[in-house]
This record gives sequence, structure tokens and C-alpha cells, in this order.
Amino acid sequence: MVSALLTVEEHKLKIEFEKKLIGACGLYCRLCPEYEDFRMGFAESAERLRCLITEMINVNAWPWDVNDPDSKLFNFDELMKGLKWLSSQKASCKGCGSEVVSSASQLLPGQNPDCKIKNCCFERGFRFCYECPDFACSKLIRLKEHYPSCLRTLKRMKDAGIERWLEEQQTKVKAGLTNRK
Repeated sequence: MVSALLTVEEHKLKIEFEKKLIGACGLYCRLCPEYEDFRMGFAESAERLRCLITEMINVNAWPWDVNDPDSKLFNFDELMKGLKWLSSQKASCKGCGSEVVSSASQLLPGQNPDCKIKNCCFERGFRFCYECPDFACSKLIRLKEHYPSCLRTLKRMKDAGIERWLEEQQTKVKAGLTNRK
């Protein structure tokens, strides 16, 4: 029974992690060549492992006693500290990234505090541009010059729902496509 629970928990963690890789404008980090260069690094794997261990402890599925002072296998606190450090390492990208800019809001990902699209969404209380009554505004039209599919992508995200849309994006990643194609 526990293994089925872990599968559900792992899926939830994966979806939540992947949602952090979607910009307000609908760009998906995994389809960005800059992100792809960093993706093979330790940060993503370390964060996933840290989240998984934390979830396993929370559901009493971690097989070892993390508070056992006699354990000589490893120092659990140091392991978690190391995973936290590895997961904090950032790509050079100043775009959507996987870190929330404002601790006051869990709405928007992104390391770039100057992103006009992200800030516009944040100020209006939306997570994605398609939620806005002014959808397809001049900011998105300008973005379309560099990312021709951005409006179509946002419309598809709205129609399909985030989880289905993410599955479609991951298929594009496997096919070697990028946000610019």
C-alpha cells in the first residue's frame, strides 16, 4: 500500500516541480536551450531527491531513523544540507527559472524581476497570461516576435489544462524542439 502512495506522491512532486518551469507567458523552461544546458546539472536532481526524502519522512515511509545518534552510515542533517545547497545552484538564465521571485506570493516563477509580462501577471493576481481579461495584450504581441508560438501555447494550456499541457510539452522536449520552433 505504501508503494502506491509513494507513486502518487512522486507524481504530485513531479507536477509541482514542472509547474515551476512554466513562465506566466507560457514558455516552458525545458524547451529553452539555456535551461537545457543547465538541466543536466545537479540542481534539479538534488531538489527532487530532497523533496522525495522529505515527503517520505512526512508519510513515515523513510526506512531509517533520521534521529538515531548511533547511526554511522551518514549524517542525515549534512545530507539534507548538501542537497539544499546543490539545489540552490542556478543557471545563468535570468528568465523564468525555477525560483519564485516574491516570497509574498507563490504565483510566479522567475529570477528576472524586470520581466514585464511576469510582473503584469503578478500585479493582476494571475499565474498565466491567458487568465487575464486583456489576454493577447501588447506585451505578448511583442514577445511573439521572438517566440512565435507563445499565444498558441497559452491558448492550448488554457484548453488542455496544466497537467495535459505539460505532457504535451515533455513530448516536444523528447523530440528536440525548443520554444522558438
